[in-house]
Amino acid sequence: MKNINFYLIIILFSFFFILSSERNDHDSFLFSDISDIGNSLEIEFIKHGELYLKNNNFVIKKIDIELAYKEIDKRNGLKYRSFLKEDRGMLFVLNDQEEYKKINMENMRIPLDIVYVNQLNVVVFVDQYVSPIEKFEIINLPSDIKYVLEINAGMSNKWGIKNGITKMIWNLNKE
Repeated sequence: MKNINFYLIIILFSFFFILSSERNDHDSFLFSDISDIGNSLEIEFIKHGELYLKNNNFVIKKIDIELAYKEIDKRNGLKYRSFLKEDRGMLFVLNDQEEYKKINMENMRIPLDIVYVNQLNVVVFVDQYVSPIEKFEIINLPSDIKYVLEINAGMSNKWGIKNGITKMIWNLNKE
């Protein structure tokens, strides 16, 4: 009887030891490198509507847009995204003139063209080929900026976006 109790204690002790070591391995996996979570995070594109770019009243390009109008959306922007399809972009709706100066490329993974648009929906400046993760120079623009459109680098040239000529119009999805 003593041998059975001894073996039972050994088996129970081994079982708890194995469970305890598995839990610790799992916990260390979850919490060992929490600072690196941004590198594994991938945010999906959410289509809020369509945006039309026009030169002299002719549509030059239609793209799907994701809106950034809440503070959290503006702060995150296109961060934590490894790609952006060619016919997509993010449209920031700004509350005041100083908001466009807060846009940065921290935690970005893809290069962008950043299109600045005034309250009349006219493009006033395009910052082309802005590199990810790098700090970029904040530009003081003479016009009031109401919107900022972020698109893949090189698309502004490809689509023919021109300062002072290109206008944008958008439609939101009905929900």
